[in-house]
Amino acid sequence: MKQEAGGRRQEAEGKGNPGLLNPDPCPESRSHLLGLLVFLAPFCLYFNTMAQTVYGLDSAELTTGAYTLGIVHSPGSPLYLLVGRLFCFLPFGDVGWRMNLLSVVTGSLSAFFIYAIVVRLTGRAWIGVVTAWLLAASYYIWVWNVVAELYSPHLCIVSTLIWLIIKWRDTHRDGFLWVTGILAGLGTGNHTALILVGPGLAWLVFTSDPTLWRKPWRFLGPGLAFLGAFIAIFLYIPIRSMAHPALDYVHDYFPQINLLTIKGVIWMIRGGMFESLFFNVTWSEIGSHLFRLGTQLVANFGFMATAVGLLGLVAGLAGSRERRHFILSCLLMFLFHSGFYLTYGAADIEWMYSVSYLVLALFFCLGLSELADRIPVLPLPGGKLPVTALKILAGLMVLRLIWFNYPYLDLSRDFSARATGERILTAIGPQALFVGMWEHEPILEYLQLVEGRRPDVRIINGVFTGPIGAQQLSCEALRDGHPVYTTYTNLFGQDFIISPFKGGICYRVLANEILTGSQSLPH
Repeated sequence: MKQEAGGRRQEAEGKGNPGLLNPDPCPESRSHLLGLLVFLAPFCLYFNTMAQTVYGLDSAELTTGAYTLGIVHSPGSPLYLLVGRLFCFLPFGDVGWRMNLLSVVTGSLSAFFIYAIVVRLTGRAWIGVVTAWLLAASYYIWVWNVVAELYSPHLCIVSTLIWLIIKWRDTHRDGFLWVTGILAGLGTGNHTALILVGPGLAWLVFTSDPTLWRKPWRFLGPGLAFLGAFIAIFLYIPIRSMAHPALDYVHDYFPQINLLTIKGVIWMIRGGMFESLFFNVTWSEIGSHLFRLGTQLVANFGFMATAVGLLGLVAGLAGSRERRHFILSCLLMFLFHSGFYLTYGAADIEWMYSVSYLVLALFFCLGLSELADRIPVLPLPGGKLPVTALKILAGLMVLRLIWFNYPYLDLSRDFSARATGERILTAIGPQALFVGMWEHEPILEYLQLVEGRRPDVRIINGVFTGPIGAQQLSCEALRDGHPVYTTYTNLFGQDFIISPFKGGICYRVLANEILTGSQSLPH
């Protein structure tokens, strides 16, 4: 069997096959049928566990942004907002439900393209099914496929780009490269972190033929397609800025930024709202961040699947030239993506490593392929018993993740964000000012701008105003006779009295009576 596999390997390489071994090719009709199943299984899983209404934090903000075609936090995510706006027209569910469905669809599409990639890499459809479902059922992937978020479509775009480049390597039809350029340009309009996988994708392109480095004109068209798509999608920002949408974080919190200028748009694209967080991790902290990432990778797949992934990494580096090129491409994607986020100072950084999980899943498929190639095959009546046992073991890895993660990721009964927002809006007085942080401000904006609740309330995001801005706005509101409420007391200093309100759902903010008069309040 080893000689036979080696003969197929030599034959494939002798014919100039750019990819990557197909030791046991799957019939095309069966492959397509399995591809449909690979899509439908996670779709049903995600659909059954997705949040049935608007969720909190960024999810609520993005949902409101899509409904109003507004301007959300940097880098703006215009592609997500435009596609999300189409989902808002669906005739069932509330707007929050419809936007959650977008993540369900893109997450299931990711599984399909990962399956297609793995079948091309290994030639074994069962490995494609197992790998796609293993990633789909893992905690840090599943969690973003049941609520409205950028990470689900981001992973879908990345997996599609990898598949397109592999198809181009196989066929040398430049149409695939043109589509890659267009999708990559548009994909930055979902999340500009897509640029971080660029070096890995470029490596996969240029290593397909050593002479390509001497033919740069061949990439001029796809490169221009990328640039055109990139510019076109981000024209959304100045166009919508001129329309003065109901949700506009730049107008409300960064009035010094003019989105009608190139400088202003570049500020938005490069993440100007959070530039203080870039490369904000010191060298002394990198070690702990690396350890945390390592534990997350292991926890996401389990010890056994992680070990198989490491085997795939080692076997790929020791394999054929084409396998090494693919492994190095994945390593470049991992290093640039993980490297950036390891130095990013956000508090919720552990949720942002989606591409890192994808890379480990691709290593996993190569590890399974290596095991299937090397384990002994016994000519028993029941067939290839060791390979069958390997299939069962791989399937159990997937079932284990589903069984373990389901109770934690079933959000079908989680109405907490909406319930909290409704309680706050019901409790506070008329013509009020509400100053909150990311836990509550976006959900209140959703209820107000999407569902028309309490238009008399002014809602302020304390993340962008900071304590000084929040106190200044509160002073102005109190002087004008408007009540002020908050859910985050640390925004206010000693010049204010913070009093629990309506059973602790929020706090009433009052001027400190000991420090009388407007002279004592901060300006």
